[in-house]
Amino acid sequence: MAKVQTEYLTEINQGDGSRQEVAVGSGDNTWIWTADGWDLTRSLRRGSDAPKKGVHLDCELVDIRFDPVKTALIIIDMQNIGLNKALDPPSAPPMYAAQGAILNQIIWLNWGLTEDDLANMPPSEARMFAFDLNTDKVDYGLGDPRGDTDDPANFLRHGERPNFSRLPGTGLGEVLLEDGSRVQGGRVMMRDTWNTALHGPLAAAFEKGKLAPRPDVLIYKNCSSGIRTLLFAGVNTDQCVGFTLQDANAQSFDTIILKDGCGTDSPPHAKATYEFNCVRAWGFLTSCKALAKAAGLEY
Repeated sequence: MAKVQTEYLTEINQGDGSRQEVAVGSGDNTWIWTADGWDLTRSLRRGSDAPKKGVHLDCELVDIRFDPVKTALIIIDMQNIGLNKALDPPSAPPMYAAQGAILNQIIWLNWGLTEDDLANMPPSEARMFAFDLNTDKVDYGLGDPRGDTDDPANFLRHGERPNFSRLPGTGLGEVLLEDGSRVQGGRVMMRDTWNTALHGPLAAAFEKGKLAPRPDVLIYKNCSSGIRTLLFAGVNTDQCVGFTLQDANAQSFDTIILKDGCGTDSPPHAKATYEFNCVRAWGFLTSCKALAKAAGLEY
C-alpha cells in the first residue's frame, strides 16, 4: 500500500491497484475522494472494507455522499413580500417555479427586521427597496449595442426614481388576498408581520416540519450544532441565495445548490454564472429531482 501525506492531504493506494483514496482535510473535517466521487460524511473508518455511510447524491461533474444527520436544507427569502400575488410582485413568476420544486431538517432563512436593524440600515439596502429604475429592461440595457462600453459617453443613463411604498418600515396597510379575504400587511420587511411570513404552501410545510423528530428551524438573517453540509434553495439565485452560499462556503460548510429549487428575475447569464461556480469553486451543483432520487422519493 503506497501512501502520500501532507498536513491536509493523505493519498492511499490499495496494494492490488483496485482502489485509490485521497483524504482531504484534517481531523474530523475531512472529505474522501475516490473514482466514484466525494464522500462528505466524515466517517472515521476508511478503506474498501469500511461500511458505506450516508446517502449518494448525483451532482453535475462528480457525485457525492453525505450524512443526512449532519445536513440541513436552507431555504432563503420565500416570503409574502416577494411571492404573494396580492402584492403584485413584478419578479414573482420565476420564483414560483422554485417554490414548486422545494416542497429532512429544513432551516428557513428569512428577512425580518427589528427597529434597531431599521435604524442602522445601510443606504445600499434602502436604495434597492425604495428606488425604481427608469427602464423595464431586465438587464437594464447592458446587453444593448452601444459602442465602447468602457467609455463614459456610452454608459447607461436611465436613472432611478423614488418609490417609498416599499421602503422598509413603511406600512403596507390592508391587503386584499386572491380568495377575497383581507389581512394587515404590516410594515415592510419587519419581523413578525404578514409580509415577511413564509409564503402560502411553504408556511404549511414549515408548520408540519416543526412536529418532526428533528424540527424545522426558522431563523432571521443578521449553525445548528453538528450541521456540516448545507443544501441551498430559494430566491434570488445570484443575490441572497448566492451570497449566503458563498459565506457558508467561506465558513467551511459543505455547500450544495439545488438549481431547480432556486429562482431569479435576473437575466439567464446571472444564474448560469452562479451554477458554473457551484460545480467546483463553491461546492456542488445538483437538483431537487436528484435529491428526491437520493431519498427514494417520487418526483
